[in-house]
Amino acid sequence: MRAFLFPGQGSQYVGMADAIPDRSEALSLFARASEILRMDLWKLVQSGEEEVLVRTENAQPALFVTEMAWFYALARRGVMCDMAAGHSLGEFTALCAANVFSFEDGVSLVRRRGEIMANAVSKTPGSMVALVGMNIDDVNTVLGAAQSAGIVEIANFNAPDQAVLSGEESAMQRVIVEASALGHGRVIKLRVGAPFHSSLMAQGSVEFETALRAVPFSDPRFPVVNNVAGVIETAPGRIKENLVLQFRSPVQWIQTMKTFEDMGSNQYLEVGPRTVLSALARKANSRNTVQAVEAGSWG
Repeated sequence: MRAFLFPGQGSQYVGMADAIPDRSEALSLFARASEILRMDLWKLVQSGEEEVLVRTENAQPALFVTEMAWFYALARRGVMCDMAAGHSLGEFTALCAANVFSFEDGVSLVRRRGEIMANAVSKTPGSMVALVGMNIDDVNTVLGAAQSAGIVEIANFNAPDQAVLSGEESAMQRVIVEASALGHGRVIKLRVGAPFHSSLMAQGSVEFETALRAVPFSDPRFPVVNNVAGVIETAPGRIKENLVLQFRSPVQWIQTMKTFEDMGSNQYLEVGPRTVLSALARKANSRNTVQAVEAGSWG
């Protein structure tokens, strides 16, 4: 059984739509999104300035549309999935691919989500740091030491040896010092400007809940594993609730991969830019067959 994995914010880069086949169909999709966003999204994605693309309010719709263009291109080639999941922002792509909401509603939702998150930067300054090559005991040691400097929480459980912490800037600087002092693993400050997936985003989740109320949701046409609990939810109302909780809750990617395995999936295709989720799929089980669209030939 095959699962599609849709990456989240941080995977974007200028030119990320280059490898998408069927250029005319991709351009048409980007044109539909550009009309909704009132900006030339294709130009931003393909030849814009990096500092503009990485802005949260731009990166999220840019990734969403790029991933949906890949999804449709794969479907035209008969490459489909039995189930799917997305990492943070990528969960919206997974749900749209599963026909939970329309492409147009998806573009509007992720733009609003990005705007709310961007606004949180000025109200709640903070950052995120990835700890790679460190086990949960290491992470808890760093967390305990850094909490005296401010609010800091686990934002992503990505793999047994990889977690992401999120919090106030003072606490995150302490995280870098404490994690570096362990003498092993890597400490990577992420290219984000707010403490996503933490309690500091609580107000943003309330604003996003308001935006979600106006959007009709349907039952998914294939199972989608959610970020909040790493399990499958099929009721539209509960899917909405989970997207609100996702705003301030850690991404349970370890459990997501376990759920896939329990369902019998051993084939994974990362649908979007870069190969971040492909690497995590290989870590989850060395027997998995893993591929990324950017590393394949789809012409």
